[in-house]
Amino acid sequence: MATAGAPARPPTYRAVLGIPAFRRFFASRAVSLAGDAVVPTALTLGLAERGGGAGWLGALLAAALVPKLLFLTLGGVAADRSPKLPLMAASAVVCGAAQLLSALLLVTGGGLGWVLACQAGYGVSAALGHPATFGYLPHCVGPEHLGTANALLSAWIGAAALLGPALTAALAALGSPSLALALDGISFLIAALLLTGLPRGGPTGRVPGGLAALREGWWELRRLPWLLRLTVINSLVLLLVTAPFMVLGPELVLDISPNGWALLMLLFAAGELLGSLVGGRLRRDRPLRDAALCLLGMGLPPLLLATGSGLGPLCVAEVLAGAGIGAHTTLVNTAVHRSATPERLSRVSSLASLGTFAFLPLGYVLAPALAAFLGPAPLLWAAAAWTLASVVTLVSSRELCAFRGPERVHEVAG
Repeated sequence: MATAGAPARPPTYRAVLGIPAFRRFFASRAVSLAGDAVVPTALTLGLAERGGGAGWLGALLAAALVPKLLFLTLGGVAADRSPKLPLMAASAVVCGAAQLLSALLLVTGGGLGWVLACQAGYGVSAALGHPATFGYLPHCVGPEHLGTANALLSAWIGAAALLGPALTAALAALGSPSLALALDGISFLIAALLLTGLPRGGPTGRVPGGLAALREGWWELRRLPWLLRLTVINSLVLLLVTAPFMVLGPELVLDISPNGWALLMLLFAAGELLGSLVGGRLRRDRPLRDAALCLLGMGLPPLLLATGSGLGPLCVAEVLAGAGIGAHTTLVNTAVHRSATPERLSRVSSLASLGTFAFLPLGYVLAPALAAFLGPAPLLWAAAAWTLASVVTLVSSRELCAFRGPERVHEVAG
């Protein structure tokens, strides 16, 4: 029994999965995320089978990522102005068609330029659908269920990351790794079918069009100073911590173990799964302070790699880093869902996502260039130091540490 003034224990996962609308929505997200998890490995192996080099792989990955960044805000405006369910379904159908066509082109020897165009179309469609997906959650669960529902969605990201490479390897053994892209396409079509019959998630208020809509979203983001601060800090962490580790790590780990990097990525995904589930069950007295502290784990892998630690400590560090990210994502997403004005929720999420990931591609480019001059060790030491500085900055914020969630969360009509 909760004591007076203490936050109530969140609903159980079984209770949230017992809500029919959320169960269908979760199934749709689970299927599409599992399909998406095969894409990086499938593209790598499919290009190798075709004789494509690293340049083509980078171009294909960028073709999907850059449009996501460019069109996220447009997707946020569309999701706040119109029913979210048709947007999610249309996005899933277009993404599925793009991946099926990409698979067909790779298997039949079609031009890689056409594959590039398909991946760009996939990126645009995913960007237009993602804000609607984020904004839809309050339409299928009550306010008291948001934390547990977010934990399940975040946990499945880690689970999908564990399943993706295994599925790709199995399909490669059966035939061509490009078949995994076809699996991704089919998963999107199944996800669209699972959405049929759910609440439409219509607008909860009047939303202007054009630049006025974006200005409203920006004002809403500024109204939540803790979210603006988190967006800036997370963006710099991706630029200065994640990008150097992801770019420099594989070669350095190869000197320790030939299969070490793949193992570390799997352990990170496992940690993300566990951290999300644990984060969803904690009593959230000061959720944003806890979310900030969870980022400390991100500095451990680059620190250990810089000091020349063995594979064992790196494995432990990756589990802790993944667990921290899983819990951080769950806590922050729940805070946004509970705090943002409903008619501006999708725009706020799109602007925060854009701000968070905007500099990650730059980090992928700068890290190897700087390492060529300075060596990898200084960059990894700097990444660890920056992680600590980021957490100190966040926990020093009065607004962030005092946040307990609004006394009355917003109700959303179905």
